[in-house]
Amino acid sequence: MCMFDNVVVLDEILRCPHGHHVDDFQTKSFAGPSMATYLIEGPRVYLVARSGFGGQHVSAEHWHLDGNEAVFQQRRSVEPIVPPREVLFYTSCNECTPVLVRCDRARMWGDLLDERQVWVEFRATFDSDGLRHIERTSGTRDDLVTQLREEGLRVMRDDEPLAIAHREIRATRDAQPSHRSRIRR
Repeated sequence: MCMFDNVVVLDEILRCPHGHHVDDFQTKSFAGPSMATYLIEGPRVYLVARSGFGGQHVSAEHWHLDGNEAVFQQRRSVEPIVPPREVLFYTSCNECTPVLVRCDRARMWGDLLDERQVWVEFRATFDSDGLRHIERTSGTRDDLVTQLREEGLRVMRDDEPLAIAHREIRATRDAQPSHRSRIRR
């Protein structure tokens, strides 16, 4: 099984190469990845204690309404840890337009294209002086296009009719409320 941990950077807004805010990071840099959550703030790293609803009383004090949204809040204890010298963590950018790759045969919904999200990777280094540095190590959307083409995949240009049709159909399908309920069943 391919396990990972989650990383939350509390004191810095991280962005993809095109300037979009990214979060929801995963990592395999900590020993024994097990779906744990690590918080990074300055040079400090904390392991968040696991918690669940099993055996716990969830009361009205955990919930509040914010406009048309319900917000659930829960406190968890943290344990400061000594991080490895280097932590690699990654996500994909949901704001960047996916790169479209032509498939050999129709996929779900009869689609002939596969979407490749822009991959965003960071390296946090912790030095002996108690300093932390975070740098983005991944490339741009154009770099992804080049990489996919070098792998021999048929990458579509954004202005090709099939790519335009794919995005239009996808937007229409995603806008339909009944689409989401069919997927979950």
